[in-house]
Amino acid sequence: MWNEKIERLSREEIRKLQSERLVAQVKRMYEKVDLFRQRMDEKGLKPSDIRGVDDLPKLPFSYKSDLRDFYPYGLFAEPMSNIVRVHASSGTTGKQIVVGYTKNDLDMWSECIARMLTEIGADKNSFIQVSYGYGLFTGGLGAHDGASKIGATVIPISTGNTKRQIQTMIDFGTTVLCCTPSYALYLGEEIEAMGVKDKLKLKAGIFGAEPWTEDMRKAIEDKLNIKAYDIYGLSEIMGPGVACECKEQAGMHVWEDMFIPEIIDPDTCEV
Repeated sequence: MWNEKIERLSREEIRKLQSERLVAQVKRMYEKVDLFRQRMDEKGLKPSDIRGVDDLPKLPFSYKSDLRDFYPYGLFAEPMSNIVRVHASSGTTGKQIVVGYTKNDLDMWSECIARMLTEIGADKNSFIQVSYGYGLFTGGLGAHDGASKIGATVIPISTGNTKRQIQTMIDFGTTVLCCTPSYALYLGEEIEAMGVKDKLKLKAGIFGAEPWTEDMRKAIEDKLNIKAYDIYGLSEIMGPGVACECKEQAGMHVWEDMFIPEIIDPDTCEV
């Protein structure tokens, strides 16, 4: 475990922490985000009405369209002087979504990735090749910062140039690969074609940013001789690292001290 104090909390302790953080977050949002305050006022709600997790269903919904309507910075809860980085979606389905991060946001994000890496067996002795894109896309820098946090050696190669990717794995002794599952599968096929599989030191791979199947997992694991792990995230609330698999590969774990997942009926909007 990376953060044993948090990761070993009892259900009661997690719920207490969630309630404390939710109350503080609602108060902060009400004071700093005009749209959130307006929607709470429309429902006749004040921050004092939210006393814990049980009151979560009372809160108004936020929509992806809100982020587009108030592009680029209209929904930020902090002044730009406190924003140290921005990321954005590709905008393939409409106007791109912009996300701003404070220093504390980046610390929390790298904490999530650090926990995830530790869950799959990575540590300060690992060589982590980040083959996600760097730039406005959250994948590259998100994985990079988390790998740095655990003290691993980061290989920030980014995307493309497959033969160079493979040669780097061989020369630098890569033990953990971070990329999309489709690219991992392609790398595996190229490695087989080059006949260099026995030269790799890969042990694990963290693959996200697109959906994949159990059949793809098996193919990736066979071609790269690794354990392949899924990771989940979305720019709207942080980026990759919201949830991930552990060595059991039996489903993803949500970091419940930072995120509260909800199941919402799309027809009735009931939580």
